[in-house]
Amino acid sequence: MKWWPWSSRNGDSPVGRAEFVVFDLEMGGLDPSRDDILSFGALRMHGGRIDLGDTYKALVRPTGNRPSGESVRIHQLTPAELEDKPPIEEALPAFLEYCGEAVLTGWHVELDMAFLRSWTKRLGLPAPKNRSLDVLGLYMAIRGGRGSQLLEELPLKDATLYSVARALGVSPKGAHDALGDAFLTAQVLQRFLSILRVSRQGEDPTLETVLRLASPSANPRAAPQPAF
Repeated sequence: MKWWPWSSRNGDSPVGRAEFVVFDLEMGGLDPSRDDILSFGALRMHGGRIDLGDTYKALVRPTGNRPSGESVRIHQLTPAELEDKPPIEEALPAFLEYCGEAVLTGWHVELDMAFLRSWTKRLGLPAPKNRSLDVLGLYMAIRGGRGSQLLEELPLKDATLYSVARALGVSPKGAHDALGDAFLTAQVLQRFLSILRVSRQGEDPTLETVLRLASPSANPRAAPQPAF
């Protein structure tokens, strides 16, 4: 089975050589232009290998905007718990330094990237230029291409990070904790890369191929692809 039309280009590096920072943010709401970043959680992956010795976790003091009740219910971070934590002016540059030039990776990563871009702009910092990988997009591509029977049995409307993880045999622990969700996302990505590798008779796809598969512009990414 070949991943046509997602063929490799000369010079593309195998995804096994790529460095990813898989991350998750807990926010005070869903509006990047208004709501605070309250927590960073991240870990590094080298290809499909998760480096548990290289993780990142930081709580952030809110700027004054009260988190929505719904967000507190989900992440359970109260303003009182965060009032003595570093401000975003310190926390965000430290997180970006941790990320370096790695591929920024997450579940529905565009929302997290929107918060990073919004807050770097508000703080007068350079916007992150890292490439990003949406693991949700990769799920849509693999499911649409019937790359895994495990995923086909999961109704698309029920596809969350947690339900997809369970379908792949990964137990969701530490749900809605930024580092816990980042670790869960990394394990899901690890399995997706394995599915891609198996579909290519053991050959690693290139990083460029994986990024194109996961891209929102890969239209229609949820539709079955003959190559899968």
